[in-house]
Amino acid sequence: MRITAEHRLSIDPGAEWIAEPMDPAASHLGLYLRSVEHGVYMNVRAQETGRHSPTREGLVALLREQGWASPPFDEWATASGALTAVGGTFETTGMGGEVVLEVFATNGHVVANLAGPGDRAVIAALTPSVKRLVSTLELE
Repeated sequence: MRITAEHRLSIDPGAEWIAEPMDPAASHLGLYLRSVEHGVYMNVRAQETGRHSPTREGLVALLREQGWASPPFDEWATASGALTAVGGTFETTGMGGEVVLEVFATNGHVVANLAGPGDRAVIAALTPSVKRLVSTLELE
């Protein structure tokens, strides 16, 4: 079941993710998907790139300047058709030892951001599911 968020992106959570109900007044925040297996929430929303171009190189630069407590320690990139995605996991401070998985994806025009915190081992186990989720993105 494909879900549209912010009229600029849609995503198919499949059986691995559940869309959480949101107040329509908060639709500008994107949508929240919860992993069925791991219980981790990912926020999915459109993202402005600022001075970065909507290219792989631009997304890598955007990822690396996110301002978490560390540089991404497991950075990755993937491309399929017109969609390019980069992601990485960051150390945090003040979040009880959790890490944050941050992903940026683009079709060369629009950029989407997926982000969610969790235990380091859970985020590592979740990353393949997030990559599958990202592969279903359609950006307008």
